[in-house]
Amino acid sequence: IMEHLEQLLKEIIIPDKNVRIEHSWAGIMGVGKNKKPIIRTIAPGIHCGVRMGGMGVAIGSLVGKELAESI
Repeated sequence: IMEHLEQLLKEIIIPDKNVRIEHSWAGIMGVGKNKKPIIRTIAPGIHCGVRMGGMGVAIGSLVGKELAESI
């Protein structure tokens, strides 16, 4: 997928420009019918803060804080 996106960048989005990608990230987005993140203890010593619906950058630190406080 990343190779295809880089090809689109170089051939369609910014053709005739020498571009270098310095950083990239890939991950799994957790979405659901409910927009509220899941913050809970799964088992002793196992905790999760998931399902941010693509808003992880915006609300990830708040979810992390709430998760830490719940532990």
